[in-house]
Amino acid sequence: MHISRLQFVSVPVADHARARDFYVDTLGFDLAVDVAGPHGRFVMVCPPGAQTGVVLVDSTVAGRSFGGPVHLQFHTTDLDADIAALRAAGVEVGDVQDQPWGRMASLTDLDGNPLTLLEPSPHGDRPA
Repeated sequence: MHISRLQFVSVPVADHARARDFYVDTLGFDLAVDVAGPHGRFVMVCPPGAQTGVVLVDSTVAGRSFGGPVHLQFHTTDLDADIAALRAAGVEVGDVQDQPWGRMASLTDLDGNPLTLLEPSPHGDRPA
């Protein structure tokens, strides 16, 4: 096998522009791709410097339902600052949860997809 990384994860959304703006303007992601495709727009956003993207997919494409919601967890180096910035932008963020592998807080995107921010403990971001 020659698989080296995860290319992207598809997340169902109702409105590409609205979802793109949330991920780029509110979460601070980079807009990697936004082009017309055979089934509508192909929009991919990525955390700054990341190799793996989030593709914002029409909730239904070519008569197929992509279902949802999709849970995404993102790594952060400063959970408290991120929570403060999100709340200042009007995003509802849950209380911080302390786990053996780090500190976490949850929110949802505009389409109800659950997002978790994880600030790993010093021994890593993977459960033992």
